[in-house]
Amino acid sequence: MTNQVDARSTPVYGGYHGEFRKVHKAGWEKVCEGGTPRVYDTAADAENAAWRALRAHLCADIVSTGIERSSTRSAAEKLFGGIFKRGRKIPVERR
Repeated sequence: MTNQVDARSTPVYGGYHGEFRKVHKAGWEKVCEGGTPRVYDTAADAENAAWRALRAHLCADIVSTGIERSSTRSAAEKLFGGIFKRGRKIPVERR
């Protein structure tokens, strides 16, 4: 069962760790605070924290590459009248 999101609690000394699995990774990640895995008193609290951490990951803002967008492509289309895809010229239709 790879490539599926999931969350669980695992017993450890002194309580439970909350763990979650991301879609693009097969391994389990622990819920951490400040880089240290947090220990919860109950299995339900640990699993709940894992689901919340997974939701926070999935609903986070998408980080861009930092490349500034410009009107270079539009300027090229004005100059050449089309764009090139796989070496062929594709006419641009303006609406």
